[in-house]
Amino acid sequence: NIDNISTSPAKIAGIEIGDKILEIDSIYMRSTDEILNYTETMGIKVYTFKIERAGEIYNLTITPVQRYDSDEIKFGFWARDDIAGIGTVTFVDPETGFYSAIGHGISDSETGKLIDIESGTISKANITNIKLGKKGEPGEIIGYILKDKESLGTVTDNTDFGIYGKINKDSMGYFSGDLMEIGKKEEIKLGPAYIISCVNNEIKKYSVDITKIFYQNKPDEKSFVIKITDKELLEMTNGIIQGMSGSPIIQNNKIVGAVTHVFMNDPTKGYGIYIEWIIDKIYDW
Repeated sequence: NIDNISTSPAKIAGIEIGDKILEIDSIYMRSTDEILNYTETMGIKVYTFKIERAGEIYNLTITPVQRYDSDEIKFGFWARDDIAGIGTVTFVDPETGFYSAIGHGISDSETGKLIDIESGTISKANITNIKLGKKGEPGEIIGYILKDKESLGTVTDNTDFGIYGKINKDSMGYFSGDLMEIGKKEEIKLGPAYIISCVNNEIKKYSVDITKIFYQNKPDEKSFVIKITDKELLEMTNGIIQGMSGSPIIQNNKIVGAVTHVFMNDPTKGYGIYIEWIIDKIYDW
């Protein structure tokens, strides 16, 4: 603060990592820019923050401090209003436009908790590099999102079993592919299957083995174990890497699941989730 003493008014007030700022002084805040504009205009005073934490609403009062070397005022928290990443679409329903992607939820890297999203979009991405997976260190598809292009659709829900939304009507052609039956969990067998993934800007099939199946009578994101057997994919990635999450898993010409997590001690192995659990979030079937 102005006395050159380190302090965090937000921490003292009780603000925690993962808190969602809804209002300041009863004014709805849509973005970090709105927070900055309002607080810079008002200066040092007592602010009332309305925040949401784990579904509960709290009202906290915070008085910022002035930096010792400038006129800036500081609350002692870092706010963000958007996130972005690369993942894989699992399926698109051609009749409704509903889709699912990434097979697991988007969580806060600090808290591990599911991020509550208000809205979002999905866009094309250009893959530029592959970071190989190795024991103890997951690999990664590296690229950039083509933000200048029109979005392909919306993101409306972030759940434990993936993100959901709707593809724009004029973008449906981008997802043209084979219509496929849904394979129920009772139909999955140990043995050969394949995944469909886009690792180097090309959508391709890669062979895998389903090596373990878990009996589940309620949804869980780790339903069965797969092992990558495809030589081409292993040469490119060493196995399952970040960005492949959501890749559909096909067996006997039916979509049976999606890739969710990689084994930290063996990148050739990972978990799949039953497609039933993903679809149950959209349809009551």
